Amino acid sequence: MAPGDLLYIGIFLLIGLFSALAGFNDGGNLMATFLRGGVFAPALIFPFLVGSVALGPLLFGTAVSRTITVAIINFHQATPDVLAVAMGSAVLSVFITWRIRMPTSMTMALTGGMVGAAIASGDIRLIHWGGLFVVLSGMGLSIVLGFIAAFLLTRLLWDVLSLTSVSGYRRLKRLQYVSAVWQGLAYGANDQEKAIGLTALALMLWTHHSHYHVSWIAVVIPLAFWALGFWGGGVRIAKTVGGHIIRLDPMNALSTQGAAAITVSVAALLGMPVSTTQTTDGALFGTGTALNPLKVKWLVVRTMLMVWGIALPLGMTTGLIIMAAIRWG
Repeated sequence: MAPGDLLYIGIFLLIGLFSALAGFNDGGNLMATFLRGGVFAPALIFPFLVGSVALGPLLFGTAVSRTITVAIINFHQATPDVLAVAMGSAVLSVFITWRIRMPTSMTMALTGGMVGAAIASGDIRLIHWGGLFVVLSGMGLSIVLGFIAAFLLTRLLWDVLSLTSVSGYRRLKRLQYVSAVWQGLAYGANDQEKAIGLTALALMLWTHHSHYHVSWIAVVIPLAFWALGFWGGGVRIAKTVGGHIIRLDPMNALSTQGAAAITVSVAALLGMPVSTTQTTDGALFGTGTALNPLKVKWLVVRTMLMVWGIALPLGMTTGLIIMAAIRWG
């Protein structure tokens, strides 16, 4: 086996680990609203979420996977170790935030790792600054839109509830099945496509193909690792997100899920990578503000914003350090 083959095997293992951490981090974030909503039995959440995430790329397409792997760094001109370092730094960054029990932005960690590795490789021309701007602006916009959409949906739902009977409330509560499915589909069409795109990119570079193509292998393998990560520890993150920001009842869970699903799915159709973690948490902030700003645990919100803020520079720093150590070690 050639040394280059071993490097690509290592890259695939890092992509698998990245996917597993995404299942742990993002799966727990999604699970939080399911648990607090009170509609789904806990035993059904795992198969329900994994199934809806799997269908996301099929229904919404794979535009996001191309953006994250082609529009930020020119990997065709880079050496394979740039991709390996980008993946390693992203995994390390996510692991650090996991240790402090806070959900982070997988997108920011990955983007930072890519940029840091490219800079340390000695060729800054590898970076597509326009694509980087699209990703960064999309991330910030998704939080704001998630907040606004959840705020408006929460107000609307409670206005409707004031005119609804008990039986009407029960029927309205069942809409959470729709919002939950939509949120899972949106995640599959956006966040999950980062791992799908990385797998497709690694396969393309390994086999020396010139055209980017998403095969079924690039979809199935990341999903399997994501499911393992979700199964292994999503509850830990779910408890942080679901109970430490605001306390959700079924109607609040419905508005939070609906707002996040709308924001992320629209971004997926536009090919704009966003973070479902950040969008959902932004929606949680919006729901809490609409209900009662005084009951929102703003100290936790501030801490989460700080964690999000350091995700990109942390990924960039680790990418710089690892690549520099490889080149000059």
